[in-house]
Amino acid sequence: MFTGWRIIPEVAQRIALGLVVLGLTILGAAPTRAQVEGEWSLAVFGAVMTDNVWEDTMLPWELEFIDAQMVGVVLAYQIPMSNPRWQWGFELQAMAHLGKQDHLEFNIPLVLRYEPRRPWIKTIDSYGFGIGWSHATQIPETEIARHGASRRGLIYWMAEVEFETRRPDRTVFLRLHHRSDAFGLLEPEAGSNAIGLGIRHAF
Repeated sequence: MFTGWRIIPEVAQRIALGLVVLGLTILGAAPTRAQVEGEWSLAVFGAVMTDNVWEDTMLPWELEFIDAQMVGVVLAYQIPMSNPRWQWGFELQAMAHLGKQDHLEFNIPLVLRYEPRRPWIKTIDSYGFGIGWSHATQIPETEIARHGASRRGLIYWMAEVEFETRRPDRTVFLRLHHRSDAFGLLEPEAGSNAIGLGIRHAF
């Protein structure tokens, strides 16, 4: 039973505590029914896989891209909190891998987004972070190459910066796309990273 899991108590406790804090924060900041004005958006996204750990992706000169790409669509819904600069919601992602691997990937993250009042680059519209579940239709070859083994289901998280365009209903974004074993919560040790660009249309 639970043969695919290796739960480290300290890690599991920290993750559980983090999820509880996040849930209470969202519930405490949720607007009243009259304030809710949710917004749907649809994005197209393309990315290139890297041979780096995710920390290295913060240093562009450290990036080592590999012959593996992905393209896909992202359907998202977000709701403002009591402070309208914060929103939360979810994404439904469908990605197709190209190059060294040819499987499909589906991700369902919860997303927290912040719109700064005075961004350090004027065209920045928001910062986003999402975490959820990732399912690949085949075990990714790039993850096997890096770690010796992997699995179809992993934890997924993303971090992005969104930029304004001349159209108020359209933005572009730069995103780190990450599959992870969550510091050993899942077995075997595995993960992958990709850096990509997307364009988003709100409706």
